Amino acid sequence: MAVLIFPDNTALINFAIINRMDLLSRLANGNGRWCATVSIECARSARVPGLAALDDAPEIFGEPLFPDDAELQDVRVLRDELASPGDQPSKHLGEAETLAIVARRHLNCFFVTDDRDAARLANKHGVRAVDTWRLLSVAYRKDWLDADTLWGYVQTLQGRSRGAPRGVSDRLSFDKWLAT
Repeated sequence: MAVLIFPDNTALINFAIINRMDLLSRLANGNGRWCATVSIECARSARVPGLAALDDAPEIFGEPLFPDDAELQDVRVLRDELASPGDQPSKHLGEAETLAIVARRHLNCFFVTDDRDAARLANKHGVRAVDTWRLLSVAYRKDWLDADTLWGYVQTLQGRSRGAPRGVSDRLSFDKWLAT
């Protein structure tokens, strides 16, 4: 079974905003993982007003993965590939750390991120990337939530500038997206 591995906080924050860490846990089905950097980022984000639900993340993802020496060398290269001039040294560190671990250990996983650059880099390295919307559509297809509830999540996340599924701008386009 493929592991859901979280290289950053983007999807975690989305599930916290809609207060559905329980749904994220159900989707992970005991196979959720994260690296040390993301664990630290998540703990920091849990202190932000409205994101206390992130306190549940350690129960979902367990002990974080730590890179070994060879993976640390890969982390530096991958982080540089994601970074832009002027980025803080810790920016993109979770994505790079996670991808280095996944690639070196040949983990069967889905790389869960809403960061398109990180998803492209994962795909370039043969790692399947999915986003918040893919996870929520899986939950819908499994009948763990209905269309009206999911539409409410889209509106909530859009209202918090967290995006929407590609091509979704209203209920009609949302219903069309659900049907695909």
